Amino acid sequence: MSAELFLKRSRIGWAALCFMAAFSANADPLDLARSAGISGSERMRMFAYGKLLETEAAPRAAAVQMKQSLIRQGFYYEPGSQRIIAAEAWAAPVLSYDGNINGGTLQDSFRFNGYEFAADPAYRAKAGAVFGFSAGGVGRLAWAEGRYIEGLVRGEAVWSPEHRIGRSNAELGLCSRNHVTGWTFVDLCHTLSRSNRELGSGTSQKTALIVSQLFTSGQSHHEVKAELANTEYAVGAQPAVTLSWGSAWNTAATKLSLTKAAGIKGETALNVRAAADVQWLWGKRAVGIGLWHQTADGGAFLGTPRSDKATGISLSYQINTGLTAQVGYMVNRSTADFFDYALVTVNMRYDALRW
Repeated sequence: MSAELFLKRSRIGWAALCFMAAFSANADPLDLARSAGISGSERMRMFAYGKLLETEAAPRAAAVQMKQSLIRQGFYYEPGSQRIIAAEAWAAPVLSYDGNINGGTLQDSFRFNGYEFAADPAYRAKAGAVFGFSAGGVGRLAWAEGRYIEGLVRGEAVWSPEHRIGRSNAELGLCSRNHVTGWTFVDLCHTLSRSNRELGSGTSQKTALIVSQLFTSGQSHHEVKAELANTEYAVGAQPAVTLSWGSAWNTAATKLSLTKAAGIKGETALNVRAAADVQWLWGKRAVGIGLWHQTADGGAFLGTPRSDKATGISLSYQINTGLTAQVGYMVNRSTADFFDYALVTVNMRYDALRW
């Protein structure tokens, strides 16, 4: 059966065609630039503004945006000129609902071999509203045209008045970001992360090599990435490969990603993860929906092999300039009943104060 005939006979194929057609029909370069602006990709925005400037319909603001993006990514750098091409800090308040503030167990009880066991109340998950702040900074140092070293630091600390406990996390990153040729880029990054909760703390470090390519196809812009990463945890190292495809359409920005990870001996660790996200403008407000599914295996519980399947959905809506509401829901199903749970998160995201 030909691919064309398969698409004609497949409901999924027809749905995909309609989905793509609706986003790309009568695409306008200015609309594509707006969609790229909510894609979350700095290079996608730069690419879309570059394509917009190739037309006679580009407003003056597009030229300004393009030049600023080029400067921030080292394309105006010449030997002997200013090496610092970007430096900024930010801070923002945090208000959210956390379904597991302390990092506890999400099941009150479970059955095993006909017996019912109850979790110690001291180790059960505590849910509730948390308040706090987040802050960070980034600096970029150019060393050649389109090539620079980027340093990043950010952290978050929140407190639960109801339970009188807090949690925090921090991240420190260093990347070499490099323009290769045309719209091809290669990045090498190392990130150190730390999280602290009442019932446990953890540190991990990740090294990743990312190759990305941007291009235009039909009436839409695309960014394809391939990432090879190795993440080190206290229990072992985990190599993984991730392929992602981000697109800017006439009325929306989409992203698809697929990750395949190696196992960690004796631990229940990520095996496969697939995710899909779409962002669009509803009037002047950004709206988003994300879906993901993942499997994890390799460990055991009370001597029985354990395998988990988790599915999640997230919704976001820009209430007004500077304030976005986010709601998330996930369900985990495990071969070990103790790890079956559902989790809700709610977050009010404020645009950071920058200087």
